[in-house]
Amino acid sequence: MPADDGAAALAGRCVLVPRGGAWGERVARLLAGRGATPVIAPLIRTTDPRDLAARDRAFAGVAEGAYEWVFLTSAASVEQLHAAGVDISAGTHIAAVGRATARAVIDAGYDVDFVPAGRSSAATMIDQWCALHDPTRTGRCLVLRSDLAMAVVSDELEVRGYDLEVCIAYRTVGVDLDPAVRDRVRSGEIDTVLITSTSVARELAHQIGTFPPHAVLASLGPGTTKDAERRGFPVTLTSPDQSIESLILALPPT
Repeated sequence: MPADDGAAALAGRCVLVPRGGAWGERVARLLAGRGATPVIAPLIRTTDPRDLAARDRAFAGVAEGAYEWVFLTSAASVEQLHAAGVDISAGTHIAAVGRATARAVIDAGYDVDFVPAGRSSAATMIDQWCALHDPTRTGRCLVLRSDLAMAVVSDELEVRGYDLEVCIAYRTVGVDLDPAVRDRVRSGEIDTVLITSTSVARELAHQIGTFPPHAVLASLGPGTTKDAERRGFPVTLTSPDQSIESLILALPPT
């Protein structure tokens, strides 16, 4: 059952926020607003793709109107476009995987043309989008993703016959956890860990290993949970979609 949404609902709970930057600060504010003590301790960061020239060509194509649709499956892809100063052509439409990514698009100053109803997932997005767009009447599509993301969107577009290009917009790499923070997690002082992606799950397995029995492992979406459980993590709860707000609302009181 979801926790009460009062300002003190999570009082006494200490939560590991596994990414830094603007995202980490926003999540920390959301947690603090519900009474929790957030600890921002980045486990991952984004960096340039190995083929930077290919990404630059794709970004130039976005600005020049070479694509009718651009598919964004993470806020990090939006951040890459914005950081590169890409102005999206008026004839180019953006499809976002869910509300969180759509919010990032809007915050970056772009318009969102498609967000799937219901659960936020790549499979949901592409199923609903394809139901509305005939491949014979749709122009070139661009999928922006990380080097580690599953090719759900691009595979489905290819199978259905759309004119498609895939661009690795960024790489996700691990960050060494501060030893003091690692000890606090292992001792149980930090009693809640947000597992927000498969990349975070990978780093937790590598850097933490085993968690105390009472630890709350909160996973962002069914796909992340599946990967975390494959790594042996006893996931406590899973948000119904890819919204960090949903995940925080689901955290239990102490």
